[in-house]
Amino acid sequence: MLNNLKTETHSLNLSWGAFYRDDILQIELPSPWKMDVFYSREKNPVSYDQIQKETEKLIRIIARRKPRRIAFAVDDLTRPLSYADFFDAFLFQLSALEVKPEIIVFIGLGTHRPLSQSEIVKKIGENIIQYENVVVKNHDYRKDLASTDIEWGKIPLHINKYFLEADFRVVLSTIIPHPFAGFSGGAKMLVPGLSNIEITRRTHQMALMGVAGKVGNVKENKLRRILDDFAQKIRVDYFMGFLTDGYRRCVQLTGGELKSTYYQLCASAESTYSVHVPDKQYDIIWLNAYPKDSELLQIETAFLPINSAPQKIWHDETVFVVSAACSKGLGVHDLFGPGGSLYRPPREKRNLKGHPIYFYLPGIQPEDFKKVFWEGYRLFNSKEKLLAELETMSSKSSKSLAVFPYASIQMMK
Repeated sequence: MLNNLKTETHSLNLSWGAFYRDDILQIELPSPWKMDVFYSREKNPVSYDQIQKETEKLIRIIARRKPRRIAFAVDDLTRPLSYADFFDAFLFQLSALEVKPEIIVFIGLGTHRPLSQSEIVKKIGENIIQYENVVVKNHDYRKDLASTDIEWGKIPLHINKYFLEADFRVVLSTIIPHPFAGFSGGAKMLVPGLSNIEITRRTHQMALMGVAGKVGNVKENKLRRILDDFAQKIRVDYFMGFLTDGYRRCVQLTGGELKSTYYQLCASAESTYSVHVPDKQYDIIWLNAYPKDSELLQIETAFLPINSAPQKIWHDETVFVVSAACSKGLGVHDLFGPGGSLYRPPREKRNLKGHPIYFYLPGIQPEDFKKVFWEGYRLFNSKEKLLAELETMSSKSSKSLAVFPYASIQMMK
């Protein structure tokens, strides 16, 4: 029984524009088409009371240790969850302490672009920014770094010096499927989140060489073991991990020691983000990149369901569609992006060789599209033109359609 598969009407409703629009894209499909929509397992969003209970654990440790300065590392807008509710609950409880520490919040960008003030508000909320003892900074791998006396091979590891100088260090991260780290977050918030680009380049080179790991697998992941070792030597005093759903709601959070808490949440994440593979093959497979659809350079993760599939749900003539709002256009990745040291000219996808892939990206121009995706793939800015092209793909009037509505955080099992 595929309890996460729903056969729906011919109005395709897709979540659209994470953080910037968060609305619905509606597409009317031809009536003869038969559509199956794959949802991950439904979980209730956590309540504010649950968030408060988790922050109480952190506050009790802070009250006992009495740090002068607390540093938080949080992920950026390429990860789907806002931490506004967490920081609201944390600040409310912190206000009861007799001696209030200074707080510095770092956006762990890795080699992504810095967030504007309004984007920082989207990520961590307005209250934390207005709090009198708080400073919020984007991590910059070009400066503000300090040595950790750790080397990877002959490459020294440097971490944000202000994070290292703090008396008490906290990492917040949303755990979602990741193409080569298994799942995002955890120790990855330090490397590459707050590290120097030379070390970050080494992690990404492992992925290119195929020696890192696969989506959803952290247990047999060489890269993960290396990152865990770094984090243990750097010292993180507290970790708060979050799971999300296809609507960017928090469905689970747990705090504690970094490594054990992270792996505990990864075990839950495997079922949270998984969909079951049907014994069926589809004419069209639609991969909607929400909730990681803000930048063109991030929408590669829309292929996670395909890359994790234990068996094919497509046949030789299947057409693939990728949709994304790309509210911030091309985006920035100083390693994999155009001009980056690991940038490669786009190529046809090896596991989908010979299959047409259509991209519905209304905010993207052809010149930017060709920097990221192979020239043999087609860009559409119009829903009508896309549907007209799909209609002509075969002589069959009734086409079967598989839809992954938030493909960038979905895996097939």
